[in-house]
Amino acid sequence: MPKVLAAFFLGVLSFFLMFLLGETATYYFGDTGLIPTFILLAAYFFFCQFRLSRGRADALRQDWPIMLALDAVPLLMVFGIVLAQRWPVILAQGLGLLLSSCGGTLAGAFAASRAARRTGAQR
Repeated sequence: MPKVLAAFFLGVLSFFLMFLLGETATYYFGDTGLIPTFILLAAYFFFCQFRLSRGRADALRQDWPIMLALDAVPLLMVFGIVLAQRWPVILAQGLGLLLSSCGGTLAGAFAASRAARRTGAQR
């Protein structure tokens, strides 16, 4: 339960991180600023999930509550984007946010699972 709360708190922090990165990248790169923003968000979610699932060989199958708590805020943001925006914005921002958050989270759980299996096999 403490990891689920930590994951939700990290998900809330990603909301502010996304806007900070998005505004900075848009200032420097113009309309193409979404690409570096989503790449950095994917790295953030990867790192968070990797740290939360570290040491668990079955993290990809067993840590779903942690992954859902981490992705709760981005999923709500995508839902809000779908309700409030038009198709070009949904495809550019909503799909990018969905892929970077969920993809980074799944990749982090997979990497933690592989690392735990590798260290368990060496012992």
